[in-house]
Amino acid sequence: MDMQLMLGVGVLCYFITLVLICLYKDRINVKIGNLFFIIVDVALYLVWNISYAEKGWLDNGFMTLANISPFIFTLIPLTIFMKDKIKEYAYSAIAFLHLGLFLATLISPEYVVIFNYKTEATFAYAAEAMCHVWAALFGLYLMLTKQVEISFKGWVRSIIFILSVVSFGVMLNVILDTHCFNMNPNDYSIYMLDIFGSFEATLVAYYLGIIVVLTLGMQSGYGLVRLVDKIHQHHETEASKEVEPYAYEDAEQSVQESTSEKADNKVKADRA
Repeated sequence: MDMQLMLGVGVLCYFITLVLICLYKDRINVKIGNLFFIIVDVALYLVWNISYAEKGWLDNGFMTLANISPFIFTLIPLTIFMKDKIKEYAYSAIAFLHLGLFLATLISPEYVVIFNYKTEATFAYAAEAMCHVWAALFGLYLMLTKQVEISFKGWVRSIIFILSVVSFGVMLNVILDTHCFNMNPNDYSIYMLDIFGSFEATLVAYYLGIIVVLTLGMQSGYGLVRLVDKIHQHHETEASKEVEPYAYEDAEQSVQESTSEKADNKVKADRA
């Protein structure tokens, strides 16, 4: 299987699952829904890390701080243990990154997908793609089930959360000479692109890029939620219109029966 076919299957699964979420989101308890997403996320992330380790691509343990995507895959199961206030920030970040995660499915890993769709889709590549697809779906699920506030306040929460984590990673890079988020002062890039000439400029561009991605994710999520709500409202209106004629007929029949019964009682009374 080449990358093109693998991505085609992944994108198809994405949209089929998204439609199912839109149809059945109100019929499933959100706690059960969240738990299901978390279990699958953990399984996919473990498979991805194991497949990378087998190829010798995993030098420093789990890829949690290697980039934003693996950080989100790690963050999703950790939300179980978070206090509500912190969870609000984490959920906002996960939700508004949905668009970036989905697009990352199409361009990762290492530009293979962009420049050569005929590259063999190894198990490691497929696992990475499915991790991105699943995390993107979870972000949309959080918005569709109203677990995330799609507002300026929610947007600010997402920015504070992600930029705080990235800044923490940069501090580790400076102090311990690590490579969190590819922002080491001596070895830096934005997804392997180094076009800004200095570490400071690259870091600022990285921050701005994150804000743009979060903004686009919030706007696209807002549009989807509005569309789904309107469709549900339309169906409810149509269903009520179908019920109303029958209700009117039943009421009319009841009135007729009541009138007939009163007439019979009057006749009986006259005869008596």
